[in-house]
This record gives sequence, C-alpha cells and structure tokens, in this order.
Amino acid sequence: MTTPLLSLNNIHAGYGAIEVLKGISLEVRAGEIVTIIGANGAGKTTTLMCISGINRVRSGTITWEGREIQHLPPHEIVCLKLCQSPEGRKIFPRLTVLENLELGAVSRNDRTEIRRDLERVYNLFPFCESDPSNMAHAVRRRATDAGRGPRIDGTA
Repeated sequence: MTTPLLSLNNIHAGYGAIEVLKGISLEVRAGEIVTIIGANGAGKTTTLMCISGINRVRSGTITWEGREIQHLPPHEIVCLKLCQSPEGRKIFPRLTVLENLELGAVSRNDRTEIRRDLERVYNLFPFCESDPSNMAHAVRRRATDAGRGPRIDGTA
C-alpha cells in the first residue's frame, strides 16, 4: 500500500475550553478524493483549519508527504504546496482570474513553474484568457481554485 500524502492521526483541537475534534484520524493517498461530511458544528471546518495551520492542534499529528506539519505556521504549510480552496465567495471578486492566480502564487519564486501552472489553468478554462471580464463568478472561482490547489497531474 502507498504512503499517504496527507495523514491525520488522533487529532484533538478546539476553541478555548471547547474540544471540537476528539481524536479524528484520516489518510489521503495520491489520486484519492476524500470528503468530510457532517452536521453543522461537527468539526469539518476545524479539521481543515488544523490542516492549514490556522487552528492549533492540541494533540495528535498531521503529516504531509511524510513530514509533520501540525506545529508549522500557515505560510510555511502553503510553501509545502498544501492549501485549501476557500468556500463561498472568499476569492477577490473584483480581481481578474489572472490577478487571483498571481495572488495565490505570491509565496512562490519558481517563475517557470508559475507560468506552466497558468498555462494549465488556461488549457482547462480557455475562455479565462480570452475574455476574463465576461465570466460568471462560479466559473472564475473554479479557475482560481484549479490554479491554487495541488497540480492536476497529482504532484504537490
């Protein structure tokens, strides 16, 4: 069996005296699609915030590509190419797709790879390059998500 890209092991986290996550564990391997389903207040967002480093883990481990990340600050986790696509309208709607994508790459310095990632997004959504002002918000968001997340070829 392959090593997981992402692994959460016995995660406990919460807010103040309230413990929201009480020992959650999960693994995600290359090529898998994993969903977290639950009622409001079940800990879905808290789990994602812990993975991103926004919420601190009280106990347990989170590993990304074999490296423990639960004590890293969010900006270092992003530099490891682990990020989440925000729900709702948490992109910048007044910016173009290109401007949103450039903002998502602000911590990167690999200009050749950034250009390659932009080309990949424009291949998936060709109309973004030709007339980005005419796009519906939902399509603009999907294009932005595609550029901000892990690469489509499965590499991080």
